[in-house]
Amino acid sequence: MTALPPTYYLHVWWARRPLVASRAAVLASLLPATADRKAFMRMIGIHGDPVAARRVIDEARRSGDRVDNPYGYDRAFSYSPSHRDKEQLASVLGKELDQIIVLDPTAGGGSVPYEAARLGLATSANDLNPVAVSVIRATLEAPLRFRQAMQGQFLALATVWRTKLEEQLKAQFPQNGLPDRVDTTYLWARAITCPYCDGLVPLSPNWHLTSGGLGVQLHPHLAVVY
Repeated sequence: MTALPPTYYLHVWWARRPLVASRAAVLASLLPATADRKAFMRMIGIHGDPVAARRVIDEARRSGDRVDNPYGYDRAFSYSPSHRDKEQLASVLGKELDQIIVLDPTAGGGSVPYEAARLGLATSANDLNPVAVSVIRATLEAPLRFRQAMQGQFLALATVWRTKLEEQLKAQFPQNGLPDRVDTTYLWARAITCPYCDGLVPLSPNWHLTSGGLGVQLHPHLAVVY
């Protein structure tokens, strides 16, 4: 239930840079000042007017209306540079992309080398923190080296893991409305027993889900889970 890029799920890392900004930084460090702006925006995944879309979102929040996708295109980080994009970039730079080396010696969570690799550039990365190095190797080095073979094994292991996990958690996340309704969000709160009526009292300061005055709140369903 998040809009963050999938690379963020592997390991929580502080000061992780946004992927779109990282790709823009790599491109801007290579391209001349006279580079085509439209081509630049297309290559980083911005295929519309994000400023206008932001205004639509702000207005929807004030009015309480729901807007599915005011941008008119998929999330920018999900766009991988096309073969045409890479050919155009190589033409502007005057050499093959795998002959251009991008080095990030303090790569942290790996946003910059990840985007450099997606652009097809020869990429090297490191960090003083061994945890960061492990994250980078798992996010970048292994997928680039093993590709499809690794993907197949990952999907097989993920299926086994999810089956075992769901079996253990299904009692705590009941789906009473299936198949017409699927409950995907649960808010848990500890509870105490009232000394006078033996009723359950959830320890939550309030049940409001929004702070903008729209009046959306949670109606708790009380149950004891051991």
